[in-house]
Amino acid sequence: MSTKRNNRTMPAICNEGCNKQFEVNGFQTARLPGAIERTYFTCPHCKHEYIAFYTDLEVRELQAKIRRVQTKLQNPRVDQAATLKQVKDIQAQIKAGMDRVKEKVERG
Repeated sequence: MSTKRNNRTMPAICNEGCNKQFEVNGFQTARLPGAIERTYFTCPHCKHEYIAFYTDLEVRELQAKIRRVQTKLQNPRVDQAATLKQVKDIQAQIKAGMDRVKEKVERG
């Protein structure tokens, strides 16, 4: 299992552990079997792990696709309404994919 960090800061309260407030200093990503990645953060006080989401190859490809589509929004000649609809459609696919992977992982 490998782990990598993404740097983002946000306030949080450990509501499932020690109930202390802390800053989330980035998400960690752990590789699981089957090309699944778990993205999470950990309370620095009690080490309780909070899972943000799971992804598989299909979801990560959709995430890359949405980034490409979102860059089109910077072009004033692109049909903004159609591009925004495409973004919303991909977001729905990503959510469905993450839900599918979460159920697969947590079901065993």
